[in-house]
Amino acid sequence: MKYYLKLIRIENLLLIALMQLVIKYTFLNQADILQALSDWKYFLLIIATLSIAAGGYIINDIYDVDVDNINKPNKVYVGTHISEKNAYNLYFALNVIGVGLGFYLSRTVNKPAIAAVFVICSALLYVYSNGLKQIPLVGNAVIAFLAASSILVVGLFTIFPFIFDFNRNEMFSILSVIIDYAVLAFLLHFAREIIKTIEDIEGDKAFEITTVASYFGILVSKIITIFTLLGFIGYACYFIYNNIMHMPYVIGYFVILMILPTLFVIFKTITAKEKADFSLISKLIKIIMLTTIFSLTAIVLIGN
Repeated sequence: MKYYLKLIRIENLLLIALMQLVIKYTFLNQADILQALSDWKYFLLIIATLSIAAGGYIINDIYDVDVDNINKPNKVYVGTHISEKNAYNLYFALNVIGVGLGFYLSRTVNKPAIAAVFVICSALLYVYSNGLKQIPLVGNAVIAFLAASSILVVGLFTIFPFIFDFNRNEMFSILSVIIDYAVLAFLLHFAREIIKTIEDIEGDKAFEITTVASYFGILVSKIITIFTLLGFIGYACYFIYNNIMHMPYVIGYFVILMILPTLFVIFKTITAKEKADFSLISKLIKIIMLTTIFSLTAIVLIGN
């Protein structure tokens, strides 16, 4: 069982679930607005999101077995602890669950067309694993967008169906915050994706896999990462100016737990030389993702 949990990146899935729970049970509930999904249907939305994400991790590992044997031999589960057939079966089952729940939930909110988001995400993850990842920057942007979509899907299924003339301004105000957090998530994930190409450059070059690092080189990859992280800082400042200028303690949270750590990561990126350095940077970005998620809780608990 533990190898199946590792295969689906359980720690990443828990981060996605935590993010969606924070959005729902701190931000949306505190806003006291109409929501299209009841608690148990929102739970199904989380399951659908996690199923598609887990399927994406599996199909990526199936296609990356050879290169992963060089880049991270201790983290190869397909063909060692789990057969390729079982991995494929789990991949198909998870996608059926994710897309099926998406169609069910879209019909319960009378917006059947929005189920397409799960179909699109599932298809993009397959196309990414099957070759799109070898288009420098494009593949990385796709993964970052898919990560951001796990935030956007909350607004799409809980807020969008209940936008009417009498509450349009209020609902769009809430939706704009969700979009802002999706942008922040996109920037962090994009930066981390670039760093991961530097981590994996040895195996990627051995198998002639085209990534940002193997194609442009480590220096250019560093520059892209730095500018992306500066973009994250800039957008965080934009969010502060537009939404929380009247909340000094929350501004302190953003500065101490999001902006300053990002500046530290930028410094580490400039000085990084060894694979272990880039591995550390990847972990630090993941921590900033976590503090960014909890900033919504800070807005609710500290700001009010």
